[in-house]
Amino acid sequence: VQGAPAPEVRVSCYGALANRAGLRSGTVRAATLGEAAAAVGLELDLHVVAALNGERISRDPAFGLVAGDFVAFISADAGG
Repeated sequence: VQGAPAPEVRVSCYGALANRAGLRSGTVRAATLGEAAAAVGLELDLHVVAALNGERISRDPAFGLVAGDFVAFISADAGG
């Protein structure tokens, strides 16, 4: 809907990203993964990926979000 506010989504940042973003968890208004990342001072790139609702891993900034989504930002090399 044109002019409607972006959906409210929950975000968490882990490891060094929590320090970089300045928060460990909270809520933001974002229509895409890229907007959610920007809202916490991050950018999806080779080093930062997003886990959406614990199921999907993406670094696509245009991936759409809906109200109630949970986005966890993690370092792409966190697994070793």
